[in-house]
Amino acid sequence: MDGAPGPRTGRSGGAPDVSNGGSASAPAGLLAAPASHGAPGSPDRARSRPGTENEHVTRLGRQPAATGFGRHRTQGPGPRRGEEDRRDAADFQRAQGRSGRAADGVPGPETWRRLFS
Repeated sequence: MDGAPGPRTGRSGGAPDVSNGGSASAPAGLLAAPASHGAPGSPDRARSRPGTENEHVTRLGRQPAATGFGRHRTQGPGPRRGEEDRRDAADFQRAQGRSGRAADGVPGPETWRRLFS
């Protein structure tokens, strides 16, 4: 519980929540166990921070470009999360109505759900 309105507590208006809560189907081959915050398929935020290296980063690196948010990428996505990944994800979050620290480029479960739905 973080005190922020979300899908389980209801919204009081304003921008859609792209950093907390939500749910989605698990992408093929990723996370057989329940995911953080109840969003199947989304890794916890620690696995998506710059410098981390895992299979989620590769999948996440491909998706912003596929949805029109890949302008910062200079080469193909790989398993190590870099600044261009963060900037592309932040662009996507801003397009979804987030601003300031809520558009930090570190995808939470709701950003993950929106990218992959």
